Amino acid sequence: MKRKITWLAILCLLTLLGIVTIELLQPNEPVGPPYATKLPIISYHAIRTLHDAPLGMTVIDYDRFAEEMSYLHQQGYRTLSMDEVVQFLHGRKFPPKIVAIHFDDGLSSSLQALPLLLRYRFRATFWVIPGVSQPNPLAPGADRQYMNWETLELLDKIPRIGIYSHTMTHPWENGKTLVDWVDGRTPGKTADNALFELTESKKELEGHLGHPVPYLNWPSGIYNQKLTDMAKQAGYTAAVTADDGLNQPKKDLFHIQRIMISGNCSLKVFELMLADGIYRGCEN
Repeated sequence: MKRKITWLAILCLLTLLGIVTIELLQPNEPVGPPYATKLPIISYHAIRTLHDAPLGMTVIDYDRFAEEMSYLHQQGYRTLSMDEVVQFLHGRKFPPKIVAIHFDDGLSSSLQALPLLLRYRFRATFWVIPGVSQPNPLAPGADRQYMNWETLELLDKIPRIGIYSHTMTHPWENGKTLVDWVDGRTPGKTADNALFELTESKKELEGHLGHPVPYLNWPSGIYNQKLTDMAKQAGYTAAVTADDGLNQPKKDLFHIQRIMISGNCSLKVFELMLADGIYRGCEN
C-alpha cells in the first residue's frame, strides 16, 4: 500500500503544480448559446485490471473505460463537478455537451482512472463509505479493496476531484437496506440507525478532509421520502440516485438521476446512454 500512496502523492504534487496553473491561465468565460438542456451523469465502480472479476454494472475493464474517456474528450464534452451539477440544476448556463463522471464506493481500483482524468482535465466525483474496511462483495477479485484515509486525503487534494458521502456502512442487502430500517422491517434497526448512517458519514468525511460534505449518494440507489427528509435534516443539500435518465434544470436536488455504466456494453451503447439516459446492462 505504501508504494501506491507514494505514487498518489507524486501525482497530487504534479497536479497542483500543473493543472492549477492551467486553470489560472484559462478562466471560465461566459457561455453563449446554444446552451446545454440535459445533463447525463455516468457512474462507475471497480475498474478491472487483472481480469479476475466478471464484468457488469459494478465492474468495467480498464481498456473499455479508457475508450469511453477518450470518446468524451474527442467529442468535446465538458465535465462537471458536483457543485456545477447543482448550479446547472439551478439554471446556470453551460456549453451544449456536458457530463458528470462519478465513482461509487471508494474502491482502490477506481484510482486507475486518475491518469486519464488528469490527461483530459476531467472533473470527477468519488463517493466513499467511511465505516467499511472489508473487501466489497459486489466487486470480486483484486478490484474489491476500499481506499484508506491516507489515500482519500491525498486524492482530495487533487484539483477537479470531489469526495462526498455514500453513507457510513452502505447497507444494501435485501431486507436490510436503509428503507427497510426506516420502515421497521429489519430487526434491531430503526430510523435512528438510518439517521446515524447519514450524519456520521458526513462528520467523518468532514473531519478527515477538512471541508464541507454537502452531497449524498444512496446505497444501491435505494431511498424513499422518509430518507430524503432525513438527508435534509442531516445537513445535505443534494442527493444522487441510481435512477437512470437525463437531468434538466429546475430538477429536485434530492432526486438527481445517474446512469450506471456496465462493463458489458460497447462504445456504441455508451454513446446511446449518453444521449437518452437509459441504462443498458448488455448482459446478452
